[in-house]
Amino acid sequence: MKEEIVLFKIHKGLKDRDHYEATRKHWRMSKKRIEYIKYAVGINQGKVECVYQPTSWVVVEEGELKGRLQFEGSEASSDIIHKLQRVQDQLLKKFGAGNPVAYISLSELE
Repeated sequence: MKEEIVLFKIHKGLKDRDHYEATRKHWRMSKKRIEYIKYAVGINQGKVECVYQPTSWVVVEEGELKGRLQFEGSEASSDIIHKLQRVQDQLLKKFGAGNPVAYISLSELE
């Protein structure tokens, strides 16, 4: 089974939220890919700062954020966080110009 990591640039969200809230909420992203996402990574100013394991995803149904996704989850193990911090340069290369969301397959890191 395909397993992916979703990467979020969270520096703007940290102005008024903690790391978990800044990482989990209100993203325009592919609904088709969420079933494959094993980890969600919060990246702030080019550094991996937090990693979560999503357990469920919700689509916002109304308002100005309609259609955006958010997850519920728990913090990943320190081993996973450290592993992703060691390869953060590889992760950062996945972002397109101006896009705050990127994806990488777990198999690309192993």
